[in-house]
Amino acid sequence: MSNEVKKESKELDMDKKKFIKPDGGYGWVILFVAFSISFVMDGCMYSFGIVLDEIKNHYNATQEVANLIPSLNTGFLFLSGPVSAALAKQFGCRPVVMAGSLIFSLMYFVSPYLPSIYLMKFSFGIIGDAIFFSKGISFGCAYLTNFIILVDYFDRRLGFANGLTMSGSGLGNFAYAPLTKFLIEDFKWQNTMLILGGTIFLCTFLGALLRPIEHYYKKVNQNEDLDETSDEKKEEKNVSSVVKNLLKEMTNFKILKLNFSFLLITLSNFFIFFVYFIPFIYIPIRAKDLQIAQFAWLISIIGIVNIPMRIIFGIISDRKIIRPIHMNTLCIFFASGSMYSYFYLATFYHQAVATAVFGMAAAGINSLTTPYLVDIVGSEAFANANGILNMFRGLSCIFGPFIAGFLSEKLKSNLYAFVFCGTSLALAGILSFFVSIITTKSEKNTKSLELVKI
Repeated sequence: MSNEVKKESKELDMDKKKFIKPDGGYGWVILFVAFSISFVMDGCMYSFGIVLDEIKNHYNATQEVANLIPSLNTGFLFLSGPVSAALAKQFGCRPVVMAGSLIFSLMYFVSPYLPSIYLMKFSFGIIGDAIFFSKGISFGCAYLTNFIILVDYFDRRLGFANGLTMSGSGLGNFAYAPLTKFLIEDFKWQNTMLILGGTIFLCTFLGALLRPIEHYYKKVNQNEDLDETSDEKKEEKNVSSVVKNLLKEMTNFKILKLNFSFLLITLSNFFIFFVYFIPFIYIPIRAKDLQIAQFAWLISIIGIVNIPMRIIFGIISDRKIIRPIHMNTLCIFFASGSMYSYFYLATFYHQAVATAVFGMAAAGINSLTTPYLVDIVGSEAFANANGILNMFRGLSCIFGPFIAGFLSEKLKSNLYAFVFCGTSLALAGILSFFVSIITTKSEKNTKSLELVKI
């Protein structure tokens, strides 16, 4: 990490960096909440491909138009990265997660009653997305903020904590896919949306448990005068200063210029999430084309593999067995290979193997983000870097599924959606590989300097 970035992040960081993070205690409650929210949010998101096919048929829409619903939703989720980071810094993680969960659930309740797919696309994906009261941004505020507070509470066990949290995503993927299929068959897709929205609403109450790290900080620094700091913060929180600070935080992109490794990994993530959600849409479609009755279980397999692998990746990164960025590079290439081959697999068992490989790779891609970001930019600049990274993910998410739908419709084959997916992942792997090389050279230079000092 460059000296300029270190200097700026230290100036922006609060006094809490002076004490040792608890790596447990109330942190386990924080971990439980983050795990549960990942379970619900990702479970709904990854199983949406099953609902999407019903929505497309109900409105008699083309595939590319239908694909805009999840692509706009997930796109604005990640685009909200700088917004959620800025809001969390101004108001704390607890109110941001609670408000985000509430608004996110309301959009699930409203969307099934809309008379056209264009209105649904507008409400489910776009409505109010330029401001806080939006589904995409509310999802981001509820979901992405969890990882900011994890970095506050965990240090030595950060990889494990992050992996365990992310395993909630895998468990949600496993549980929600067959649940969604069952609900659609018995209650139709409209009522399914209402039931899923009800589970999201529960995250509002979970968010209330996200106690700020300042409570722990005050306990371990009882001799310090913290009231003065608290009073200063209260004075600063007028409307104009809040807006000013939010805009300042949301538009702080200096780290991209000052840290070349972060720039490369951000571009890598752009190409990953350009196509990341395409498999969750096209795996069920391809299975249905082949008349595979167990198509929902193919999505569940991704979740089954995700659960242990995200924890394993977290433990490996904590123990420094292999650097997180190196594992990330390998995972991206495995994901690319699985997508290149998927269209040619004609049986459930062959497709199950491919989805298992993709699930393992996806587990690494997701669970290693926090550890390798901390390695690249440091924990002090993590919130800002994570917000920027997710913003680039969001930009790519919006257009990727639409392009896949356009290719499959115009070229009359779903093959091109999988080829498009594999190619974009290959480009992401190459960029991550360059970051791995830079990291390796940096490690060697550091060791050489240490030997010279000795």
